[in-house]
Amino acid sequence: MVSRRQVLAGLSAAIVTGFDPVKRAWVAEASASGAFDHIPALDGQLLTDPASIAAAGTDVGNIVHHAPIAVLNPGSARDVQKMVQFCAIRGISVAARGQGHATYGQAQAEGGLVIAMSSLNQIHSIGPTSVDIDGGATWHQLLQASVPQGVTPPALTGYTKLSIGGVLSMGGVSSTNAQGAVVDNVQALQVVTGRGDLVWCSEHQEPALFQGVLAGVGQLGIIVRAIVSVMPAPKMARTYLFNYGDNATFFKDFRLLINRGECDGVFNIGGFDPTGHLGYQLNVIKYFDPSHPPDDATLLRGLSQPVSAAQITDQTYLDQVFSVDVIIDFLQSIGLFDNSIHPWFDVFLPDSTVEKYVGDVLPTLQPEDIGQTGFLLLFALKRSKLKRPFLRIPEHTEWVYLFDILTAANTPGPDPTFTANMLARNRRLFEKARAVGGTRYPIGSVDFSHADWLRQYGPLAGAFALLKAFYDPRGIMTPGPGIFARGHNSDNLECP
Repeated sequence: MVSRRQVLAGLSAAIVTGFDPVKRAWVAEASASGAFDHIPALDGQLLTDPASIAAAGTDVGNIVHHAPIAVLNPGSARDVQKMVQFCAIRGISVAARGQGHATYGQAQAEGGLVIAMSSLNQIHSIGPTSVDIDGGATWHQLLQASVPQGVTPPALTGYTKLSIGGVLSMGGVSSTNAQGAVVDNVQALQVVTGRGDLVWCSEHQEPALFQGVLAGVGQLGIIVRAIVSVMPAPKMARTYLFNYGDNATFFKDFRLLINRGECDGVFNIGGFDPTGHLGYQLNVIKYFDPSHPPDDATLLRGLSQPVSAAQITDQTYLDQVFSVDVIIDFLQSIGLFDNSIHPWFDVFLPDSTVEKYVGDVLPTLQPEDIGQTGFLLLFALKRSKLKRPFLRIPEHTEWVYLFDILTAANTPGPDPTFTANMLARNRRLFEKARAVGGTRYPIGSVDFSHADWLRQYGPLAGAFALLKAFYDPRGIMTPGPGIFARGHNSDNLECP
């Protein structure tokens, strides 16, 4: 393996020394002709080499490719602050990139600066109730360190090789139904705002910034450090898998388990079976100590299927939470992930309409809509546990469901026709979801206008615009989603 230091040393010729305000271009040589603005002294490096630019101009979706004109590999939080200050004065757009797992250019900054956060990955402390960790570290990294010390975050995304800051900027949906979203389990954040201020915030200190950054899609600033709540880590996990072909029976059993609240996780994975039938797979998780294994019959009482119909697996807790990581690692190893198109579709639905919506949509899906390495997901979250206002979820429902179609193209490389078809499908399915009370989870690939964002934020639109105007007055932060037009924040997201 080549170290990051060696890579950066090899790219030294591309290290930026300044910015030409006339040409609107970075200067890579101090001896360049003409006047230019010198960048501040940095602990890390600012790069303009083709490899760095190309990496920052794509994401796991492989649909949008908006290249920046420079990439910062920060050596410290102060580097992030210095460069945001530099860009704010000059009106240069900025986006933070964690692991690049957005699918529609959310973390791209065309013609601007992308901050590659993965170099800020230190775990500062692990305690009995919280961990202090850099925003560029991954949840996988955190779990590898925390679980041996007996603690774990209460809520986790299925794929844990995502950055701390990236997940907290979007929301983070977990299969642990009654633990809220990942953003609901954060005690404090250190943020570089769009003004270039380095600020600690929490529910009691700078609470508006704290609430606005969590699930705020990167619009107010960059999370450089987080204090995340933890709980005692289970030792073992038992997983029960039940297969269903009937929509009504599946939802009856799903609701029975989540309402009873005796399981530690309940979710669905769907896909086409070898016969071409699209079905449901109910995943039920129960954590336990080896000295007290679960009573299967009691835990699963009342289901439409007997316990004997389940495929039952016991794993260590870490093996269970890393199970999706293993799958993605395998797909990457055989070249069927990083170079594939992933036009994902993700919406929140209320309990009152989710069964009919999913029951109507699934029969319309063709094998191309999912792909050989894609799948469907359905998670249920208890709404009373969801505290962050900018995670836009349906109102007036105790259970909120995230429905995902994680489409993957069957062959690597570009395919404009496939991409156009899937984007049209996503838009059509989103409109159908919104008509029945659904909202968008903005990790996926949906064309969204300013009017769409206005409806998405609803009564919070005005408050979000005011926060944007205060914490990012030049409108430089995270332009990819298109929520605000630069320099005209209040024009696009006004009070309704």
